[in-house]
Amino acid sequence: MSKELNDKYEFRHAVREDADTIFALYKSLVGTPFCAWDENYPARSNLEDDLAAHSIYCLCEGEKIVAVATAMHCPEHDVLPWSPAIQKPCDLMRIGVARDQQGRGIGAFLLRKMIDASRDAGYDGMRILVCQTNLPAVKLYRNFGARYRGETTAYGINWFCYEIVYSELESLKGNKLS
Repeated sequence: MSKELNDKYEFRHAVREDADTIFALYKSLVGTPFCAWDENYPARSNLEDDLAAHSIYCLCEGEKIVAVATAMHCPEHDVLPWSPAIQKPCDLMRIGVARDQQGRGIGAFLLRKMIDASRDAGYDGMRILVCQTNLPAVKLYRNFGARYRGETTAYGINWFCYEIVYSELESLKGNKLS
């Protein structure tokens, strides 16, 4: 199925011209099942910061953006219960799949691409805060070999802390995931 998805979708860095579309995608997910976002988050300033840092990616079907995610080191997460196996971590944040695209494997495909892109950028692992009520995301991350590292409350939400150590992925699945 990955070959089919590679043929159908383009994975790329988001650019400033994508901002309005991405922000509309964020807002379309507020209030949907399993989504921890609200009317205040993600804020336009989060998107602008992600664009400035070149850390936000999108998955496109033709001209349509169907999914987005940000991967960069977030120092405020360093105090959470991570293992020492990751020395240069990136944090997966603001991952969203358009409602009409959910349930089609897009989240898994995007996660594969995000792992590859962050590994290519020099990160050796990915840290993920996932809302404790977002069971489909928990299942997705576990399917990718993510390890449970504990729980925390931040931003007024209860989170599970998961991490993916890239050296463990390589020993299990070879070089690239895609």
